[in-house]
Formats: sequence, structure tokens, C-alpha cells
Amino acid sequence: MRVVVIGLNYPPEVAGIAPQTAALCRYLAARGDAVHMLTARPHYPAWRVLDGYSRGAFTREVERGVQVIRLASYVPRNPGSLMRRMLYDGSFALTASLAALVMPRADVYLYVGAQPAVALATALVARVRRRPWVAKVADLAVNAGTAVGIIRHPVLVRLLRFVEYAIYERANAVLVLSEGFAAELSRHRLSRGKLHIVHDSEDLGTFTSSTNRADTRRRHGLDPDRPLITHIGSIGRKQGLQVAVRAASQDQSGACWLFVGDGPAKPKLQRSVPANQTCFLPFLARPEVADLLAASDLALLTQRRLVVESVIPSKLITYMAAGLPVVASVHARSEAARLIRKAECGLVVEPESPGALRDAVAELLADAARREQLAAAARAFAEREFDRWTVVARQASILDSLTRRRSRQGRQA
Repeated sequence: MRVVVIGLNYPPEVAGIAPQTAALCRYLAARGDAVHMLTARPHYPAWRVLDGYSRGAFTREVERGVQVIRLASYVPRNPGSLMRRMLYDGSFALTASLAALVMPRADVYLYVGAQPAVALATALVARVRRRPWVAKVADLAVNAGTAVGIIRHPVLVRLLRFVEYAIYERANAVLVLSEGFAAELSRHRLSRGKLHIVHDSEDLGTFTSSTNRADTRRRHGLDPDRPLITHIGSIGRKQGLQVAVRAASQDQSGACWLFVGDGPAKPKLQRSVPANQTCFLPFLARPEVADLLAASDLALLTQRRLVVESVIPSKLITYMAAGLPVVASVHARSEAARLIRKAECGLVVEPESPGALRDAVAELLADAARREQLAAAARAFAEREFDRWTVVARQASILDSLTRRRSRQGRQA
């Protein structure tokens, strides 16, 4: 099978959808499929092109059997406006569609991401090439943009949402991350027969610490004797991490609140935190992340109040795979809250409430037995639901079914 995957994000990016996309591409390549990944130059979540990738409009590399083609496109330094977001999505959609049209025809085209313009480009390429296409939707873009204030006018929200869902309706199959996503798309007339609920995944075997807790903490300049509350991942508007630094400033437990990652909100966050109660580290390689999580007492998850129907944060799946109890400052109806309640792996508190977050942290830090119970439930749930190779095999089977169906139709014709 020949597969062309189109999406803005791919390793060496370590946050967001990039590791998930790479897992599927590598799985397909390992079993003998010809996989071409059309992607942008690596830039997320710092929103600047990584060193070594800034020159040239087109580069090609082979990464674990995957042909990775990187295309120049506009990357906004500050992605907080609708116009910059549209230029970001649209510039890559244009270059990716042109590249896909000059490449040999694929058996199936796969869009991955949360950019309707890129999904539309994939749909147009598939139509021209008379091949099926699949949308793997990482987030509902208009809902997410509304939640963080990028899209404000009600008429514009309705119009853009109609366009977004109409694009996905034209896919041969749509992969979504949760039942909430599926229900939202179904309410807007997208056929349930096209929808497949496929969670994100984690390589569960990588979560084994190579050092003891004290050595890991010392290596990163952390006190080995203080409780450690850890947040990993992007630091942007959607995460709403200001509530965490306010909670840290009120915290009387003696804990260190650790933020590992990068993003456009990081500089402002660093300026507003109490230095004696917080610590910041850049993104780390997977073995170091595993060590840090193993050395932590609690995992931290925050989202803004308006983030309700949005994606399950990939960091939550990572926390569960690492066997960490979670304290989540998120909307009670959010996908993250639903998953935590289902897994029984943590506490969900009112979003944007520093006091509620502070009290939940203090409650769990004072109860070691409860933390152990939640940690065990988190790991057990991850083993049942998020095993990487089970998840990517299911995604691959959906692509296989479309190519087999087209082959049968071709023989009957």
C-alpha cells in the first residue's frame, strides 16, 4: 500500500500530535508500506523553526523507513490571532497540495491535525487523484479557537464550524479521539458510519526509570526531599497554566511545582511565578521524561474554563502510562475530566480556581495510600486503552479496509 500523509507536525517535535503521527507512519513503513509524510519544518510548540531547518523550500529525509518531505510555510511567532492562524494553515495547505499532486499517486491519503484548510487540501488532492482519503482529527479547530478567544463573533463561529464539519463529511473515514468528538460531529450530520473512535497512544514500555528518584531530581537541580508536582507539554493559551502558578504561590505544602516544556505563554508565566516554589525545564528526551515522571508525586493538568468539547490532552495519556495520580483543573464536562473519572486516576477541580487546585494538591500529598491507589488505576487503564501498537494497528486496519474496498470495486467495474 502506498500512503501519503499530510500534516503540519512531525518529529523532531516532541509535543502534541507529532509523536502520534510518527508512530503510525513508522508502523506502516515497518510492515512494508510505502509511506510519504508531507509536513512543515519543525516549529511546535515554540512557534519558531528549529535550528538546521530554516533554509530551503523543500527537504527530504528518510526516517525509520518513512519518506519525510518538509515544506516551507508561514510560522507565526505569536499565533494568537485568527488572521495569523489562517495564514499558517493556508500556506502549508497550498504547498502540501502542490507537492502531493506532483508525487506518484497514493492508494490512500491521510490528513492528520486540527487545520480544516489542510484537510480541505487533502480532500482536493484525493479527488483529483481519484483515491480515498481519511481525516485523523486531533482537535475541532473552531471549538478550540473559540475557547481561547481567537474566534469571537458568533456568526463567524457558526460559519467556520459549518465549513470545518462539511470538509470532514467528505472524507471516506474520520478518526476521532473520543466519544465527545464523535457526538459533536454526529450532531452536525456527519455519518456515524464514517466515524471511528481511536484514542491517542503511548509506548508503555518506555516508562521505566533508569535512576532512582533522588538522583533524577539532583540531575535537574531539584530538591530530592520536597514533594514534586509536574506538568509536561506545551505552554500556551489553551493550557491556562496561570492558575497553576497562582496555586503554587498559595501552596503551603512545601512542594515544588515543575513545568517541563515550551510555548508562547512560557516567558510571561516565568515572570509571574514565585521562584522558590516553581521550576522550569525545556522539553526533554523521552528517557529523561520517564525518569522525571517516576520521580514525581503528582501530575498536573490545566485547561481554560471554555475548553469543553476539545481534545483529550496527550499529556494526560502520558501521565497515566507513567502511573502518576493526576490533579486536573478542567471543566467538569471536558473530555479530560470524563477520562479521569472513567479511569479513577485523579481529582478534577473547578477550572481557573487557584484555591481549588491548591487544596486538591494538598489533599493528595497528605495521603500516600490514596496516591498509590490512583497511580495503580492510571497505569492499569493505560495498559487497557492506550497501548501504542494496538492503537496504530487499528488505525492501519482502517486504511487497509478502504484500499481493499476500492480494489474490489475496481474489479467489479
